[in-house]
Amino acid sequence: MRRHEPATPATPDGGTRGRPRRASLPRPRGRAVVGGLLVTLAAVVVFSAYAGAGERPSVTVVVARRDVTPGRALTVDDLDVRTTELAGDVVAATFDSVDDVVGAVALGPIGAGELVQEGSVRMGGADAGPEFSFPVERERALSGDLRPGEQVDLLATFGTGSDAETVVLARGAQIRRVEEARSGTLGSSGRLVLTVGLASGEEVLDVAHASQVATITVVRAGASGTGGGRP
Repeated sequence: MRRHEPATPATPDGGTRGRPRRASLPRPRGRAVVGGLLVTLAAVVVFSAYAGAGERPSVTVVVARRDVTPGRALTVDDLDVRTTELAGDVVAATFDSVDDVVGAVALGPIGAGELVQEGSVRMGGADAGPEFSFPVERERALSGDLRPGEQVDLLATFGTGSDAETVVLARGAQIRRVEEARSGTLGSSGRLVLTVGLASGEEVLDVAHASQVATITVVRAGASGTGGGRP
């Protein structure tokens, strides 16, 4: 027996009310799919490049354990070793062993924890000979335009007038410290006290003698011409 199918009720506008239609969603076209893949791929490449750029090898470097003043010959107590991450061009200018730096002279201030780099020290400082300090008139010491670490020649003028004679006391003496000479409680006396590294004990004797009986002049290294020791 044939089953009776109920009549589909009519809608107010004369149509029939049936099962609601499912709205069809637009499908992405081929170009949109390809564009989305390209954007995703670009994002992955950029992220990988950024992550790779941040990767730096861990290296062992020498740092200052405490503040170091210019002209100081570095000792074991001044130095420490740490492991850190540095770019390759920075690593090339550092040291990986304290033994490589002991005895080197600081050319400028090095703060505690700061890297000790090739440009901040002068190697071979421990073998540069003894140090000696002496006073000198500012106008005879390049108006005070001297920096720890640079090299100077020391001249001495003995006598006065036509009998005066100027000789070279030391060549390539390294400036270790430059200080203002004080005159009582009135402040600067217009003189400097230079501490220099000399090549030998004989040079120390020459400079010590000249500082008492002669007028010392400081010139840039290599500018003093020829000359002998003190008379």
